[in-house]
Amino acid sequence: MKFLNSISWFLISAALFISTLLVSSEGYACASCGSGSDDPLILWPNEQLKTYLGISSSSRFETVDPNGKIGRESGPTAREAITFAAGKALRNDLFFTLTLPMQQNRLNGNSLRSLGDPVLAARWSWLMPEFTEPSRPQIQLMASYKLAHAKALQETKRVDLLDTFGTGVPELKLGVDAFWGQGVLKGGFALAGLFPDERRLGRSAVFPGNGLRATSTLGVSLGADNKLLAGVVREAREERRNDGLRVSQSEVLAHSIFVTCDWMPLPRNMIRLSISDKGRVFENRNMIAASSLSLAWLSTWE
Repeated sequence: MKFLNSISWFLISAALFISTLLVSSEGYACASCGSGSDDPLILWPNEQLKTYLGISSSSRFETVDPNGKIGRESGPTAREAITFAAGKALRNDLFFTLTLPMQQNRLNGNSLRSLGDPVLAARWSWLMPEFTEPSRPQIQLMASYKLAHAKALQETKRVDLLDTFGTGVPELKLGVDAFWGQGVLKGGFALAGLFPDERRLGRSAVFPGNGLRATSTLGVSLGADNKLLAGVVREAREERRNDGLRVSQSEVLAHSIFVTCDWMPLPRNMIRLSISDKGRVFENRNMIAASSLSLAWLSTWE
């Protein structure tokens, strides 16, 4: 019931984002989607200003130990988030986005809210799609920086961990995203390096370890700009370091799967429904398994 109330709240808010302008006749086939669920907002080559407003609910949190065994997670049993993102293009092949998540943790009737970690991102299209060449992909170079605003586990002052909303460590992501989106069948992949900063959390200087995230997607056109995509994400990180010393058996390996459906009910407006499950497929170590459902409204203004 709480999640249904959140959906109602989202639909009321999303109505503010409806735009009645027609799409420009000069367009390209598809925005890049090789990175799948990594980035909530990606501008198409003919878009100048775009917004994203979404709600999500996560639950079934379980710890996965160094041996891959799943156990019950302590702390919040559910997390909801309202995420706002805005993107602005400087050119048809270059745009920037800012993502702001507002999160809420729940446990036994208690809850706390906090702004999550803001993310500033940029993408440059090295190769653009063209209608005259249906087999030509869109290839983008991507970069993002996540600010460490939200409180981390090492900073909590509560036994129930309701006040923890992030890793506590800033992180730079650099990668490439390729997507073939002009045919009935669509697909792509993305590869990104993860480079966190070292930061003092509690009594220790914490470095989570550099990482590599690989994403692959495969989908089908549902007509016009509507589509259904499914994908797999694999993230691996080297051993964590505390005060410069490596922590034995702390390497992270996390796999997740997701399914996303995009539907355009109005010109320049899209509804996106996504479900994902993390940590319960393939091999996983030293991570938190979770299941998530999200609903979002994307609107193009220019």
